[in-house]
Amino acid sequence: MLAASDASTVGIFLDTDPRRQAVCDAVRRLAVDAGIAAYLVGGPVRDHQLGAPVKDLDIAVVGSAPSLAGKLVDALGGRLTVHPRFRTATVWLPDGISVDLVTARRETYSRPGALPDVEPGAIADDLGRRDFTINAMAIPLSGDDSDLVDPHNGRADLEAGIVRTLHRDSFVDDPTRLFRAVRYEQRFGFRIDDATLADMRSALDAGAMNTVSGPRIDNELGRMISERDPLPGLRRATELGLLAAIHPAMPTMEHWDALDGWSSVVPGAQPADREWPASWDAALFWTMTHDQVASLAMKNPYRTRRCRYVDMLKEGMPMLSADGLLPSEVCAFLDYPRPEASAAHALTVALAFAEPVAAERIRRYLTEWQDLQPHLRGSDLLELGVPEGPAVGAALKALRKARLDGVTRTRQDEGAFALQWVPSSK
Repeated sequence: MLAASDASTVGIFLDTDPRRQAVCDAVRRLAVDAGIAAYLVGGPVRDHQLGAPVKDLDIAVVGSAPSLAGKLVDALGGRLTVHPRFRTATVWLPDGISVDLVTARRETYSRPGALPDVEPGAIADDLGRRDFTINAMAIPLSGDDSDLVDPHNGRADLEAGIVRTLHRDSFVDDPTRLFRAVRYEQRFGFRIDDATLADMRSALDAGAMNTVSGPRIDNELGRMISERDPLPGLRRATELGLLAAIHPAMPTMEHWDALDGWSSVVPGAQPADREWPASWDAALFWTMTHDQVASLAMKNPYRTRRCRYVDMLKEGMPMLSADGLLPSEVCAFLDYPRPEASAAHALTVALAFAEPVAAERIRRYLTEWQDLQPHLRGSDLLELGVPEGPAVGAALKALRKARLDGVTRTRQDEGAFALQWVPSSK
């Protein structure tokens, strides 16, 4: 059920989100003082209409967005980033809210897949350049009219649960919209309109993905695996041929079938501070070679680290499937010094769906072994007579290994085991 359609310039988030309401009120005052029109646009309007939480704010300004952004920083604090080419600005407020302000504009594309050329325009021009009807609505923040601006019937498509482009060449102009169509369909439980689906397939058949740079593709893939549950979107992208259009070595449906259900058991499957979940990052590129992934990542050092980590896991697969492997040996391989990679262990190895022994060991690593620590702490060892310094660290490491492998089970066992680090009284 959609929210009420009579958006108010003074109460958009009044009952649900007072912090964002305060930002909208500040923008309204500043726009009125400057004699310009400002609108809440795009995703925030869509989510507001759906009754979903609104994260960051997108504002279209019929005037100078960077100028209004500077005044917003003066009024509320924070910091400002300006992007002169597109006449846009981002305000990072002290309370963690970000506000993107764009100068209302028209866009033209010099060639398929290129970044657009822009010139100032009216709010109708700005909404007409957007990707889908559900993102082409606006709520006035200034002026006398407070009605929802909806020239492309986005509200009706929200009600019907439809993802629809504004024109037939949308995916040719900007092929990254192919990813977004899949993300919105899966995130909201919508369906892609039949005509839009046909345009997607035509764009892919015409080689649209060949017009997009590696970093832009890499960025869209990152957004896809940062969804709450990436698997449905990855399956849909595979079904439509989107992943294969990026590179023929990307995963197939059989690959995703083998991972069904893992998102509910793998820690870190949710994005944190916008970092890509390491487990799904590795899942996405598991079937590709290091060089193939690097061709997409190009100068992205984050992806380069991931390439090395996935390579390491592939090389270690025989060891993880070996007979008689002890839990401590599994942990020695999978414990990784970078916190941002800690979620990757189980899923990446379980990707070797032809290696059930390795997959089961990784499951146990996640659910039992990863966080298992000895009963005794450093203070306990000092009381037993272990000398302060490196000996305590060595003893704790050995105690964890002993507990993992079942050599010790209780505090008493560990106390006896730790005596080997106590200097002889002779």
